[in-house]
Amino acid sequence: MKTVKDSRKDLIVNEIQLWKQASMLPEHYCDYLLALYTEGDVMEQSDQKKAKKKTMLKDFLFSICAMLISLFVIYFTELSIVLQTTILASFVGLLVGIGIYYTKKQLSPILLYMAAACILLLSSIEIIEELFGRNSFGMYITLFMNCFLWITAGLKWKLGYFCLSGMAGLILLIIFILL
Repeated sequence: MKTVKDSRKDLIVNEIQLWKQASMLPEHYCDYLLALYTEGDVMEQSDQKKAKKKTMLKDFLFSICAMLISLFVIYFTELSIVLQTTILASFVGLLVGIGIYYTKKQLSPILLYMAAACILLLSSIEIIEELFGRNSFGMYITLFMNCFLWITAGLKWKLGYFCLSGMAGLILLIIFILL
């Protein structure tokens, strides 16, 4: 339970943060007062928020770069299918590995997992087209397997967006096949 002393301290800290946001006092005064009343806890929290923002930005840039390089490898190079598959599989493995590492560090790996899923989808479609040509049955099986993989990953890692996207993909694929 919070004591009256703790609630007063929280009130003072909130008021100082409002002063800082409204520039009612110089920032260094507010930082000093916050450090004094919180015994240094506020500074650690703001540093953690900055670190999380940097991590999210790095994730976003890395995911976008991996997807762009994958698209380049698939559509704009004359590499053999084995080399393309190796490059794309290494991207998927790297993105999933980093995502698992971030999950253990309690950071959000959403962008990494989504990029890995998109690269896996693109590479599996490219492999099927290379092996079987424009065979629609092979394409349907590949898309079903990707959707099933997304649902399985979503259930295993408790990622609702993967379950939802896998189910939506299955429903759209079934509708497309039936039409």
